[in-house]
Amino acid sequence: MTAPLGLAATIVGEALIAGALTGLVLHRFLRSRQPCHLYWGVGLALIAFTMAQEAVFYLGVWSTSFAQAYLVLVALLVGILSLGTAELALRGWEKRLWFGFIGVAGVAMVVVGILYPPARSIVVSGVVTGLPPTPVTVVSSIVTVPATCLLVGASVYGAVWQKRYHLLFIAAGTAVIAAAGSLYLASFPLSLYYAEFVGAVLLFFGFVRLPVPALRPAPVPLI
Repeated sequence: MTAPLGLAATIVGEALIAGALTGLVLHRFLRSRQPCHLYWGVGLALIAFTMAQEAVFYLGVWSTSFAQAYLVLVALLVGILSLGTAELALRGWEKRLWFGFIGVAGVAMVVVGILYPPARSIVVSGVVTGLPPTPVTVVSSIVTVPATCLLVGASVYGAVWQKRYHLLFIAAGTAVIAAAGSLYLASFPLSLYYAEFVGAVLLFFGFVRLPVPALRPAPVPLI
């Protein structure tokens, strides 16, 4: 039984588009030098990379270390995306605490990912359909659940109280990916692939519309 051709095209398309969006966000960082764009660009780059990994799985290629990297990265990318939001939404000790939490949780994710390699049975006909080892699932949730809450909560707050309605794209993109992850755990793995594409595009529209500080004052028109 082979995966649908439409799924294969979607996975490849997701990786290419996410890669292009990554370049645009990182270009914004080079212009603005705002750390939030750097973290968001790295997060989108990891989304593109994990999508490419899914395409490799679809081709029937298996490597335990490759699968371990995939499971670790899909958790870390959410934490890294949240660092960009923390740069804007948190201040002082709150921001330091958040960065410390993501750092410690990220290290724990890497360690658990190495110590508990997944079985080859998690990939069936080129599609990741099985659950990872329980310790990996638990630590992954410790990273992704709080990070998702910050991404969605800060974006909704900014949209409602600061009238920055484009931030709702970040909330929607995060919610779509998080919901897809829940469906994946509930044995609807195909939803993850399609939602990654939609989520990455929504996140991009939220990220690139954030204001870039002017490098010099705008000239005053002469009347």
